[in-house]
Amino acid sequence: MQQFDYIIAGAGASGLSLAWKMLHSPLSEKKILVLDQSLTPTNDKTWCFWDTADPLFADLIYQKWTQAEVSIFGKRSTKHLNDYTYYCLRSGDFYNHILSSLEDHPNFNLLETTVKELSFDGHNPILKTETNSFKADYIFQSCFTPWDKTEDHPRHPLLQHFLGWEITTSKPVFDDSFFTLMDFDQTFEDGIAFMYLLPWSRTSALIEYTIFSDTLLDKKQYEEKISIYLNNRYNLKPIDYSIERKEFGKIPMEDRPHKPWYKPGILNLGTIGGVTKPSTGYTFKRIQKQTDAIVEDLLSKGTLEPQPPSKKRFKAYDLWLLQIIDQHPKDAFRIFNHLLKNNSLDDVFRFLAEESSIRDDLKIMNSVPVCPFPESYLEDSWTP
Repeated sequence: MQQFDYIIAGAGASGLSLAWKMLHSPLSEKKILVLDQSLTPTNDKTWCFWDTADPLFADLIYQKWTQAEVSIFGKRSTKHLNDYTYYCLRSGDFYNHILSSLEDHPNFNLLETTVKELSFDGHNPILKTETNSFKADYIFQSCFTPWDKTEDHPRHPLLQHFLGWEITTSKPVFDDSFFTLMDFDQTFEDGIAFMYLLPWSRTSALIEYTIFSDTLLDKKQYEEKISIYLNNRYNLKPIDYSIERKEFGKIPMEDRPHKPWYKPGILNLGTIGGVTKPSTGYTFKRIQKQTDAIVEDLLSKGTLEPQPPSKKRFKAYDLWLLQIIDQHPKDAFRIFNHLLKNNSLDDVFRFLAEESSIRDDLKIMNSVPVCPFPESYLEDSWTP
């Protein structure tokens, strides 16, 4: 059985972010194994986030904006970002850059294989593939859910699900000075639905039909919505554009408690580790905070003391909104309307990034319609 200092099981956004930070720290002197069933870079995802400073992976940023459009009840408005910039990064660029850097380092071993089992033998965490077993001081995994099928079912099992087209048009129609954060679809009855549009140029963009609900649609339904939107807003017929690629995703918006450990010595990463923000689905920047903390712990203590991804009051806000989206979607629609209409985009982003003060939070909460705050959430979750 081969011994490593650290094993990273899963080479997605979280696994490769951790590997990158280990590579650029004294931990690069350790023996590290990175595994995934495929290590061939694919441009199948688009990750967006906002920041006040130059972001990590700045050289890989594909596009950025300091203005955002929102459209609610048929009214369009464009808001400026003064403190934040909204960044977009493509998965293919990210995978290519990090995997090639890891390949060039003698202490990083890359293995393309399927992870069959993660276990703990009483002394070390163990990873098994079809042909080999490996042990390490710590394993970091994003392959397996930490939830047993019989336990802790979420009270509000919502998903953020979306299908997107990256298109090139035969004529210039997009304004690439701003992105469309939310263009709400008032015809959708079973949750919250909106268009999200990222213009790469005047003639190219990624456009996604996004839904917050508990049920996926047939993929043709998402595509029909996109086609109708392109026709109604930009007067684009199918003959006027080519679809370069398609992107589909489903992100859990769950109220289950955070589980840091899969088994002793095996830490959960990324969405599997509860890092995704339940009320928005944004994950990438929160992954960076989690992986920074892991590297800092290993360097300063040699052990891991994982912290919850959110302070309790922000968890309470998320759970409150999930309940409203799940049980009263029309009220949630009104909340989004008031949130985006009555606050600067910087204040909204600061609140969603959990970088706001309690005074900021009260200002935000006072700007939206009064809705019942579940008492059980308050009892369990309200502390600064």
